[in-house]
Amino acid sequence: MRLTVVGCGTAQPQPDTPASGLLVESGDTRLLLDCGQGVIARLSRRIDPRHLSAVVVGHLHADHYVDLVGLRYLFPWAGRSPRRLPVHLPPGGQVRMTELASAVSERPAFFDDAFAVADFDPAAKLAVGELRVRFIRGQHYVPAWGVEVTDPAGRRIVYAGDTGPNALTVEAARRADLFVCEATLDCADDDDEVRGHLTIDEAIDMAEAAQVERALIVHYPSARRSLIRRRCVDRGGLAAVALPDMVVDLSEGMPTCPGDQSPLRAPVEVG
Repeated sequence: MRLTVVGCGTAQPQPDTPASGLLVESGDTRLLLDCGQGVIARLSRRIDPRHLSAVVVGHLHADHYVDLVGLRYLFPWAGRSPRRLPVHLPPGGQVRMTELASAVSERPAFFDDAFAVADFDPAAKLAVGELRVRFIRGQHYVPAWGVEVTDPAGRRIVYAGDTGPNALTVEAARRADLFVCEATLDCADDDDEVRGHLTIDEAIDMAEAAQVERALIVHYPSARRSLIRRRCVDRGGLAAVALPDMVVDLSEGMPTCPGDQSPLRAPVEVG
């Protein structure tokens, strides 16, 4: 199993990265987690997005799902595709996609002709090819879920999605092979009273509490990259800062050492 960082930016457009998007691959299975603005163009450098096995969206803020519009335009304009791409959305997602179709197209079946859209059951597990997906309730301003992705060998990636500090995510990530966590905030005082995002120290605190093998920091402003990298090193190297197009290969057992980015390598081109 390997993870490619397609985008690691925030809702505010970043000069060098799309918004949220992670590609998880195992065997012939290609699962896209989140689909924020700019993700599909970047993903197209690596694979044909029409050949994805499925898309899973953790919550319905635009920087996590709006590029489903761009993905749709890769499919034929008229008529139903012979193989519709499974798109799994949080509860209420089908209604949101119908509203989005009305906004971007004069065709009510705009998404339905290319996507098999379904609201996931947060209490149920999901099978995508040879991968298994479990949902983790986060703490955000709208209902939001992270995901645990498990491959046939039992290796686990836990992607927290957008969340404030919370014990449920820590417990779900316990001893994960890779914990992918956001660090949107410079300071906790910048957040609402009921927290919905993390600082870099809070992200590392959660990774340490969960006793994960390694952590990867996403969903941060590009201008803070150097600061986040230094803080990862200062905190002992458990976490590394993500960059677009980085790949973490869980099958290679690479050590986490963000100073030289040793857990990361150039993306693998997949036809």
